[in-house]
Amino acid sequence: MNRSLLLLDAFAAQPGDPVTRALAGVLESACAGRLPRFAQWLGLPPDAFRHMLDHCFPGAAQAGWAPDVPPQAPDSLPCEFADLVEMLEDGCTPGAAGTLVPLVHWAAHALACGCFGHTHLWQDMGLSGRDDVSALLRQVFWPVFAANTTDMKWKKFFYHRVCERLDIHPCPEPSCEGCDHYAACHGAESAIESAIESVIESVIVRQPRS
Repeated sequence: MNRSLLLLDAFAAQPGDPVTRALAGVLESACAGRLPRFAQWLGLPPDAFRHMLDHCFPGAAQAGWAPDVPPQAPDSLPCEFADLVEMLEDGCTPGAAGTLVPLVHWAAHALACGCFGHTHLWQDMGLSGRDDVSALLRQVFWPVFAANTTDMKWKKFFYHRVCERLDIHPCPEPSCEGCDHYAACHGAESAIESAIESVIESVIVRQPRS
């Protein structure tokens, strides 16, 4: 079976569209082993996956493109996968739910799959850079994009947003430990917290003793 990204690109109904690029990139990364095996199906049931393939890449299935692993049952996917998809879908761009469905659903699954890689989200999604992820969010999930006011790395931001919705504290970090840039991506908030602690300590020291 030919599962290459080039084949998907050749059959793309809308080449260059952020959703199409995300879907093709995630599928290519999954087939190359950079994402878990369930990402070869985008975490979708077989019928829904084939509908996505026929809609976004018409003719690809007939040309031989297909996952090389069996689909996984929804209850066997990582526990936070459905939470990530639901968070994204709830934050879809106003009006998108009526005009872009099921593209919103497929884009949410692509982003959620990308969160289970071990490097930057854009790399695990087979994209060219962080701007590609931002472009997808601006188009399909504007409220999620706008909520990231501190420019947190997207994968980390998604997890924090899910934790806020579920009232989970402390929030577990995404699977980034093997990345060379882990400290840069996950140290900003710690640096801020340290600065705040230093200010608090200085205030305490300056308090008059009773």
